[in-house]
Amino acid sequence: MPAHKSKNFRFRIIDECLRDTSRTWSLDDLINEVSKKLTDVFNVEKVSRRSIQYDIALMREKPPVGYGAPIVCIEGKYSYSDEHFSIQNMQLSQPDIDNLTEVANTLKQYKQYTHLGDITKLIEKIEAIIAINPKPHSPIAAFESSKKLAKGISWLKQVVDAVANKHVIELSFKQKDDSISQLVIHPYFLKEYHNEWYLYGLEDPSNKFIVVPVSDIAAISPQIITFIENETYTQESYFDHLIGVHPGETTKPTTVTLKVTADIVPIIEQHPFHNSQIINDMGADGAIVEMKVIVNQDLIDKILRFGSKIKVESPDKLRKSILSELKTAYEAYFQLSLF
Repeated sequence: MPAHKSKNFRFRIIDECLRDTSRTWSLDDLINEVSKKLTDVFNVEKVSRRSIQYDIALMREKPPVGYGAPIVCIEGKYSYSDEHFSIQNMQLSQPDIDNLTEVANTLKQYKQYTHLGDITKLIEKIEAIIAINPKPHSPIAAFESSKKLAKGISWLKQVVDAVANKHVIELSFKQKDDSISQLVIHPYFLKEYHNEWYLYGLEDPSNKFIVVPVSDIAAISPQIITFIENETYTQESYFDHLIGVHPGETTKPTTVTLKVTADIVPIIEQHPFHNSQIINDMGADGAIVEMKVIVNQDLIDKILRFGSKIKVESPDKLRKSILSELKTAYEAYFQLSLF
């Protein structure tokens, strides 16, 4: 790894440490924390004492050399004298911009590899950040946050290994009340959706097909259980007909017919429900939309989002589900209290 990249990475780890006021940070503590992160991410050896001391000195320097960081050392413990300071509250430095530009140029070489996902969107976001280069919380631009993905990405490698090697695993989840729940799953495949990864498989012992957000996982444990082979769900045929991530009641797609008002036809043309979508019978009062999909909660949510502007023509079961949801919402407005 180039030295300038390692240095910028160390700056950010030191910044994270000093912003964590729940504990104190000696020089050895900072060395150990930076070394741990470097090992986890870049598989490098322990960082030297001299490097961290030099990093702290550079961070104290005023821009453009450093960040003007108010780092103080009292009785061998390092901290920020300004508890609100963070190098993340500053605009990107030229080395940061150079690093991001290098990343974007590298990614452009792989745009043709469709199995890597939509790299173009990532490249566009990096280039937008470089072009705008706002301070955090800038009034001129607001970038979407992906905290859930950052939270769950550490488990992705273990989940991928379990899927590839057909290993049954137990997943632990931390609930809002701090209690821990577990489920055992025979993992089949992963899907990325809206910047988050989802794991599909059979829950043990119910053999129910389920989906689990990887970002919700708190721990993973291997299980000595015979793996149940996937003989029902094929990744290509299943996901080709699935909107969103939630499993449907069946794996077989059905033809869904919707009647839509004229004012939302342009929206549906620009943002189709599904790639099988066909718009017919265009007229002054609207159009008919047909698609072949697996009916699931994500499809229902998309339809409900348009309210009275969409009417389900078929299948009958989907129309009844939408009617039930609308009726429940309607009645809720006449109750004295929802909670």
